[in-house]
Amino acid sequence: MNNLYRPPLAENLRIHCVSVRLNNSELNTLDQERKQYAKGEWLRMCLLKNQPAVVPEINRAAWKMFGEINQRLNEIVSHLNAKQSCNPLTKTELFAVKRQISELRSRLLTADLWSISSNEGHAEDQTR
Repeated sequence: MNNLYRPPLAENLRIHCVSVRLNNSELNTLDQERKQYAKGEWLRMCLLKNQPAVVPEINRAAWKMFGEINQRLNEIVSHLNAKQSCNPLTKTELFAVKRQISELRSRLLTADLWSISSNEGHAEDQTR
């Protein structure tokens, strides 16, 4: 029988009580931060540095932008997979692949995802 009750070890029993007084602002902050946890439980978690991870809301604009880049990359991969193995890539195809990878890399490495302008439509030589 593995379902037998086992009493907690003496060192795990919580027998000490600590009281703290808060003003209205501090109590409001505590209530906002603790979410579904009891006040004492949340304060204990803070003390033991065992707070639950905060998962930020999804950045819908970034999600959409990555979806668009992913779609373009998938189109290129599909095109490359459809080509016969004996046909080398054209310069245009190589340029498109390099441009998409460069754009994806730039956007992934940039702190501000919207600061880099797209090179879309600039495949022709701009020096003329």
